[in-house]
Amino acid sequence: MDTSTNSHHSARDKRVKSIISFCHDLQRQLPSKNSDRALYNLVDELENQIHAVRSYSLKSPGSHPHPQLDSAGTDLWNCCVQIKRQDDADVSPARTKLLTIARVFSFFVLVLAQWGDRNAPGDLLRLEKLAIKTGRSCIADSELRFASLVLQKAAEYNGLLQSLQAELPKEESDACKKLEAEYFTLRIAWKEDRLDVADHLYEKADAFKHTIDPLSAENLVDSLFEIGKYLTTKKNFSLAIKWLERAYAFINNQDFEQLSREATELRLAICQALVRACLNTDTAEGFRKAENHVCYIESEIGDAPVVLLLRLELLLGSPAEVFDGDAYANILRRMIKSFDISESGFNLIIYHLRKLGEKSPSQASSALDEFIISRILPAQNDAWADRAVVLRAQMATTQRDTHESIQGLAAMFDSVEANSENPVSAAAVLAVQTLIWKRVDASFNEGQLDIAESWCHVAMHPTLRHSGPANAAKITRKLLVCALQRNNLDNAAEIFRSMSESAKREPMTLYLAYKLALRNGDRAMSSDCLRLISEGSSKDLQYLYACCIDAQGAEDKMCAIEAMRHLVEKHECSSPGAIHLPALLRVVIRLEASLLNDQCRDGVEGHLLVDDICQVFEGVVTAIQRDPRDDQGNKLFTVEELDWFCKNAYNLGLKNIHGWQLRQSTRIFQCCLSITSQYPQDIPMQAAEDLSLRAMFCHFLLASEYIALARSEDNIEAQLQDYLMMRNHVKDFDTELQARLNTLEDVSKNDLQIKLSALLVFDFEGAICLKS
Repeated sequence: MDTSTNSHHSARDKRVKSIISFCHDLQRQLPSKNSDRALYNLVDELENQIHAVRSYSLKSPGSHPHPQLDSAGTDLWNCCVQIKRQDDADVSPARTKLLTIARVFSFFVLVLAQWGDRNAPGDLLRLEKLAIKTGRSCIADSELRFASLVLQKAAEYNGLLQSLQAELPKEESDACKKLEAEYFTLRIAWKEDRLDVADHLYEKADAFKHTIDPLSAENLVDSLFEIGKYLTTKKNFSLAIKWLERAYAFINNQDFEQLSREATELRLAICQALVRACLNTDTAEGFRKAENHVCYIESEIGDAPVVLLLRLELLLGSPAEVFDGDAYANILRRMIKSFDISESGFNLIIYHLRKLGEKSPSQASSALDEFIISRILPAQNDAWADRAVVLRAQMATTQRDTHESIQGLAAMFDSVEANSENPVSAAAVLAVQTLIWKRVDASFNEGQLDIAESWCHVAMHPTLRHSGPANAAKITRKLLVCALQRNNLDNAAEIFRSMSESAKREPMTLYLAYKLALRNGDRAMSSDCLRLISEGSSKDLQYLYACCIDAQGAEDKMCAIEAMRHLVEKHECSSPGAIHLPALLRVVIRLEASLLNDQCRDGVEGHLLVDDICQVFEGVVTAIQRDPRDDQGNKLFTVEELDWFCKNAYNLGLKNIHGWQLRQSTRIFQCCLSITSQYPQDIPMQAAEDLSLRAMFCHFLLASEYIALARSEDNIEAQLQDYLMMRNHVKDFDTELQARLNTLEDVSKNDLQIKLSALLVFDFEGAICLKS
């Protein structure tokens, strides 16, 4: 042996020892490595080692398998398999990757160990079996780069075995055929998106469909099925049909007695997928194919659940214009009677009930009623009952509104109430009432009050008693609105009385009760409603506004005035822009003046109304003194507004000076004087002179009225107070006159001086009585 040969052997031995050492080190590290960083570092090292091992060659003239290397590779392989079995299902991705690549490394170590001039058939069978297992592991864990490397070796061993197959004994020949089938199955299952390769491999695999062992046949059929399903998800239905038919034909060529129970289920799954794919082509040929498959299965297994489901698929796939709702409903009823109701069975029937509901709501409702009564309620499953009740309400509310459909839903609720231990849950009730409320609103807006009322009564069914007070009040109010719309006041009053006390005090309910009180002429009830609305709504004034409008619409001035007075009171608590106070006060005064005129014509005493008018003007004075402003900071009570209130107070007092009581007259003239004092200083001179004259007339009238009151007053203290007030007005008249004396015309000056003379007599009388 020369020096170069010795050197070569020495280098080879070093490589072998290095690989064996790494195998042993890796075997020790695998169970203890847990941190992702350490795991990924080891993965990187493994990938380098795989590259190195694949580049090594132990081949030399007369070389034989290397037992130490084979033993190290086998031990590492077994270690990886054992750890994989022991690991939890939620193992980290890094650990999964490490174990997969470690198996790849151990495989290539074994490949290197068996490298020789001529490997025995048994060695080749072993290596191909390991290649297939390793490739399957790589594909399952999406390590496709390594899968490619491993399957290349599998293809190499498969070719070598095929060349030796004629010389092999039967046992090894059968094993060779089985491995070949497994290889083709694995290559077909590989997610390369290369259908041309899959087609080529299928043609090879199809050649031994009659000789393949049962387990390999099942695996191959499953791979073909997966391709068909994958193409279906991609909506490539024509190709999906091709691969599903291949899977179906391949499994039909097998001896069913030799196949497992899972294979029978796989065959039915393929048939179902094939029927759906054919229907999804939306062609007459596709529909015919689907129907033929269903008929074939039905001839084999009869009226089994899977056949019923396929029949439903066929009916759903038929054109909409020829959809047979009766047939669909009949099949569903057969399923309802025959299926063992489990969670999956319940979901399946509900799914098909929904499908029928999209095409024929009335038939779906009838079938669902039967399902609820015959199967769900006896099962006493509250969750199922809730879902079914919601679906039944959904079906009823999507049909055309008829009394029959509403009564049908109510009848179903009766059955639930009578046969269920527990009422429908609050969440389901909310869903049902939401659906019904949409129909209530739609019917009401269309003027179908009888339909709206019927829906409301269904929504308040006892089985929906967990609706909560807010929903119950909302539905009852809608009934009240319908009764008012019909002007059925007795029914409206009965509905209002049936409501809970908390519901009665809600602003919307109080507003409806106010409308009822207006129509019944119940003044006490309307006042109570206004008071409660005002107390309950600190800033939201929409209901008080609505009450004003309704009272005016009913031409009930007293109620309108009362509602507006509440609005005036609310002005202090509301934002400045919510109410234009001067306009509101003007409307109140006009209404009260109009009502006063009506009562005078009817000969009715209006002293209380006069007090109300005076009170409103006194409120005007208070409001002006507060100096309210709008959002831009502008005064609400402009000069024009002051003119209106001042003139109307003066004219109203002057017009009724002989009809009103003296105390009432003094109040209105005092309001006029108070408003006059609020004018700004920069008004035009003519306006200022007019105000001065009006103020003097008010002082004159007030002094005259107070002297009259004092002379007729029996109470000494009150009498003295009246004299004092009279003297103050005489003084103010005199002061105003002296200030204006030089600017007055002669006629006006003489008239006012005559009035002053009369007032001075009153003043003298007052001075004597007051002893001043």
